[in-house]
Amino acid sequence: MRCLNALTLATATALVSLPTGAAEGMWPLNLLPEAALEAHGLKPDLARLRAVAVNVGGGSGAFVSPHGLVLTNHHVISECLDQLSTPQRPLQTTGFVATKPSDALRCPGLVVKVLQGIDDVSDQIPDDAAGRKAAMARLTGPDCPRQEVCELVPLYGGAVHHRYRHRSWTDVRLVMAPEAQSANFGGDDDNFAYPRFAFDFALLRVHEASGQAHRPAHWLRPAQRPLQRGDAVLVVGHPYVTERQKSISQLEAERDHHMPLRIDRAARELEALRAYAQTHPDAQRQTMDMVLNLENTLKLARGELAALGTPSLTQRLRDEEATIRRTAATQPPWQAMAETEAAAARLAPWLSALLPPEGSVLDRVQRTLALRTERQRPVDERLDDFHEPDEEAETDRLSAEPPTALALEEWRLADHIGWMQARLGAEHPAVRIAMADQPDPGTAARHWLSGTALTMASHRRLLLKLDDDALAQHPDRLLRLALALHPELHRLRQAWESDVRLPRLAQAKALAQARWQSLGRGAPPDATGTLRLSFGRVSEQTLGGLRQPWFSTLGGLWARADGFHHQPPFDLAPRLAAARHRLDARTPLNFISTPDIVGGNSGSPILNAAGEWVGVVFAGNLDSLASAYGYDEARTRAVSVHLEAIRLALREVYPAQHLADEMGLRSTGLRQSRP
Repeated sequence: MRCLNALTLATATALVSLPTGAAEGMWPLNLLPEAALEAHGLKPDLARLRAVAVNVGGGSGAFVSPHGLVLTNHHVISECLDQLSTPQRPLQTTGFVATKPSDALRCPGLVVKVLQGIDDVSDQIPDDAAGRKAAMARLTGPDCPRQEVCELVPLYGGAVHHRYRHRSWTDVRLVMAPEAQSANFGGDDDNFAYPRFAFDFALLRVHEASGQAHRPAHWLRPAQRPLQRGDAVLVVGHPYVTERQKSISQLEAERDHHMPLRIDRAARELEALRAYAQTHPDAQRQTMDMVLNLENTLKLARGELAALGTPSLTQRLRDEEATIRRTAATQPPWQAMAETEAAAARLAPWLSALLPPEGSVLDRVQRTLALRTERQRPVDERLDDFHEPDEEAETDRLSAEPPTALALEEWRLADHIGWMQARLGAEHPAVRIAMADQPDPGTAARHWLSGTALTMASHRRLLLKLDDDALAQHPDRLLRLALALHPELHRLRQAWESDVRLPRLAQAKALAQARWQSLGRGAPPDATGTLRLSFGRVSEQTLGGLRQPWFSTLGGLWARADGFHHQPPFDLAPRLAAARHRLDARTPLNFISTPDIVGGNSGSPILNAAGEWVGVVFAGNLDSLASAYGYDEARTRAVSVHLEAIRLALREVYPAQHLADEMGLRSTGLRQSRP
C-alpha cells in the first residue's frame, strides 16, 4: 500500500507529463501535471491545500480563519437555511448574521470533511465481486485508522482504486448568509449565463465535539493585490461526476435512455412543487430549496443532453474510441459494456417508477428499510452503499433529518403515485398497492399519510430496532406502504448491482488499459466527488461576436434590476436596495476564469499564484454544460464571486464587520484595476 500522508503528500506525488499549455482536467492531488502547472507559474503547496479544502455536505468550501470559519456558497447550504427557517424567521428571505458566537445556528445533518491522506490500494482489490466487497469492508472498516472515515474511490472506471481518509465534523453552524435573492439574483433565467450578478457566498463555523470552535492547522488568507486579466488561478474542490472516459455505448445509453428519463421525472416534480408553492403563504418557503435544486438539475441535464447531440463532440469521442480500439486489437470489453448498458436501459425505467422523490418522507422510510435489510446480510453480500462507513453515515443522516410539512409530503406522494401510474400502468401490482382502492393519487396520498409519525427522524430510527414480527404488525400506514413496495424495489437495486454496476467495474480495467496503451497515462481520471485541483487563467470571453468583460460590477447589477423594472427574479433584496446609494458601483461582483470545473465545485476557493483566495466558485457559463463530456478552454468558464464583493457585503451591507476582520478583509478595499 502506498500511503500519501500529511508528511509525504508533497514529495511522493506522482507528477504526470502533459503538454505545457494544457489546463484540462480535475486532478487528484497525487496525480498533478507538473509541466502544465509550471507553465502557468503555479507551485501549489499540496499539504496546505489538502488541509484547507473542505467538503461541505458534498459541495466544497475552505477554511478562511484560524477559528474554523468556512467560506462556501449560499446554494451549497440552502437546505440548512430551509431547515432552520420558520414562518416567523424565513432565513432565505431575510438572510442571517450571527453577531456573536452563541448566535450561530447548527445545521441539522450537515457533515464537513477534510482529507487526511490517500492510499493506493489497487493491488488489494480482487476482480471477483465477493472478494471486492470483502476488501472494501476491510479497507473502510477495521483497517481504517481510528478517528478517520475511509472511502474507497474507483478511478478510471475502477481500473485503479484509492482509499481516501477523512476527518469529519457534524457540529457545523451557520454564521452568515445573504438573502436568497441576493445570492441567486436572476434566478433560473441567469443560471449558467454570464455576466452574472450574484452574492452567492455563505459562512459556516466547524465545532469540535466539545463545543469549541475547530482550530485548523492551515487557513486561506485574502489576496493582497488586485486580480488582473491573465492572472493564473487554481481551484481546489470536490467536483461530482464527469464521463469523459466512458465508452460510446455508455454515452449513447445516457443520451437515449437515462438522461431523458431523468429530465421527465425532474420536470414533473418541479411542476408539482411549483403548484404546491401557490397553495398557502408558507408553501414557497417550504419548497424554495427543492425548486432551486430541480431548476438547476433540469438546466444542467438539458444542456448535457444537447451536448451529447452535438456532432462535433460526438464525432471527436467516436474518433478517439476508434483509435483506442484499433490499438487494442480486441473487442470483447466494448461488446460486454454494450450488453451492460442494454441491461441498464431495461432496469432504469422500473427503478425510476418505484424510487420515491429524493428526501421525501417515503424515501426516508424506504432508505431505513434498506439499511435494516442490508445489516442482516453478510458483509460480502451487501449492496455497495451499505458498507462501513457508508452504513454509519446513512444512519447518521436518517437520524439528523428534520421533520417535514405534512401537506407538502401529501403533495409529493400524490405526484409520485401519479408518476408510477404513468410509467407502469394502472394495473401494475405496485400501482394498485399505492392507490389503495382510492379514486385518485391525491386521495391515496392522504390515506397513506394519515396519522403517520414517520415524518420524525426519531420514529424512523426506531424501525431499525424492531424485529420482523413487530415491524410487520406496526400500525403506521406509511410504513405498511413502504413494506409492501420494499421487496420489489430492493430486487431492482440488487439487479442493478449484479447486472449493471459490477459488470461495468469488471470491464473498466480492460478499457482503461486499452486507453493507456493508445493515448498514454497523461489524462486525469473522471471526477468522483473527491478532492481535485484544476487551474487556468482569468480570461474574458466572446458571446455572439461581442467581447464580454472578465468581471461584472455592482453597477451592472443595478442596471439589470432597473432594466427589468425590479420584477422577480430581477428584484433587489431589501437590504441591498437600501444600501444602493452609498455603495461604489465600480466594485467587482463576479468574474470568470478557465479552470475545468463541474457541479460539486460549488463553494471551491479560487486562489492566485501566491496561494491567496481571490473568490469563491459558484457556477459555470452555458458552454460549461458540456463539461461532463469534454472541456473547451476557449469557451468554458468558471464563474466566481469576487473577493471585493464579499468584502463589500460584510463591511457595508450586512452587520458582519466582525467576520470581515476575522477573515483578514481590511476595511480599505482593493480597487479593481481596469483590464
